[in-house]
Amino acid sequence: MMFSLALPMHQAAADEPAVFPDIQRILDAGVIRVALRAGDAAPMIMTDANGAPAGSEPDLARDLAKKLGVEAVFVRTADTYDGVVDVVARKEADIAVSYLSSGARRARYVFFSHPYIKQSGRLVYNRAQFAELKRDHGIETLRAIAEDPVATELQMGVVAGSVYETNLERDFPTSRLRLFESLDAMMAAVRSGETFAAMHGGLQIDYYMRRNPATAIYVALDPDIRQSSDIRIAIRPDAPNLLRWINLYLADHVGMLDDAEIVQRYLNQNRESE
Repeated sequence: MMFSLALPMHQAAADEPAVFPDIQRILDAGVIRVALRAGDAAPMIMTDANGAPAGSEPDLARDLAKKLGVEAVFVRTADTYDGVVDVVARKEADIAVSYLSSGARRARYVFFSHPYIKQSGRLVYNRAQFAELKRDHGIETLRAIAEDPVATELQMGVVAGSVYETNLERDFPTSRLRLFESLDAMMAAVRSGETFAAMHGGLQIDYYMRRNPATAIYVALDPDIRQSSDIRIAIRPDAPNLLRWINLYLADHVGMLDDAEIVQRYLNQNRESE
């Protein structure tokens, strides 16, 4: 009789499919550890009045965790975007949802999901300095600067540990590269003329310019220079099945987000809280 009662239970357990080990590890823990840049990068990464992560990236991470059936725990130990990737590569976090572009170097260490935000790296420059270059050197476009000896006198800015550092070194190899801790500090340097130009993600530049409209008097966005840098989720290197699940999640629940829509959404949220 005991045998007959145990048999159906055994069969039921055998009929239940096994969850992939890299996903089961997260389910067992009840949390998914999400690497996030320590410093804010509005509107993607912000900190609310209670000190909790806010912005479009934490919002996405929390929804992903909810769909997986766990809670999101944020790991904010890395000061740079490259550092965030390193946290995932060392398996100190399961994923990174941190305004990340992929790039060939980063893809040697972690998996990257399909993109969920389509954007380009954009170059901003000081209007007055560019007018001087036109007048004194006959330079008509920013691309032409790289071929002119004056390039050695110009300082180009980039947020440290971002993919744009490599791009600027490639496109303006003789100019002086200056690394900044934040977009705000970099934009202030371009506005004052301390730095001639700078490159960063178009979404974040757009958000900054709309939050600081007076900047447009001093700073302009180059219409031609665009570096593809779609935004993706990084996944630890021993979790290929988690990668596949995340790609399905993005396809079913997120799709390809519009950068202008994200900017407007968080601009409106900030206005409501002010």
